[in-house]
Amino acid sequence: MSRIGGFLLVMLIAMATAAGVAFVLYRNELGRLRDTVSRGSLVAKLDIGPVEYADSGAGIPLLSIHGSGGGFDQGLALASGLVGEGFRIIAPSRYGYLRTPVPQDPSPAAQADALAALLTKLNVSKAVVVVGVSAGARSAVELSLRHPDKVAALILVVPALY
Repeated sequence: MSRIGGFLLVMLIAMATAAGVAFVLYRNELGRLRDTVSRGSLVAKLDIGPVEYADSGAGIPLLSIHGSGGGFDQGLALASGLVGEGFRIIAPSRYGYLRTPVPQDPSPAAQADALAALLTKLNVSKAVVVVGVSAGARSAVELSLRHPDKVAALILVVPALY
């Protein structure tokens, strides 16, 4: 074997080892994050199906609907950055995120009906503020259209509306 061939073989082995270590570290971190996210939330058993949510704070009800790439945890973090004390933040995981499964009808209208049912189950007659972030804006808008009695104010943050 030539010196160049030997060098290339050593480099290939080093790259494969580094990729393997990176994969193991990534998988361990992902597992740790999933474990962390699975705490701090509840799953409401609704007629429409299960919906995971977090309920944090006390005061004026604020429904925080996350965008892509998160769940109730993202909804909590975003709302916490927008408001101070005096708010009860209700942050559901949208269909297909974390522990909220994708139902037969995953439309924004069906999601809005599930959100209204969640508010009813939590004895919230009206969410004074509904915040819809990115892809969460679609179900937030549908909630305000389909259940106007549940929404006093609608805030859309970088809405992904089509």
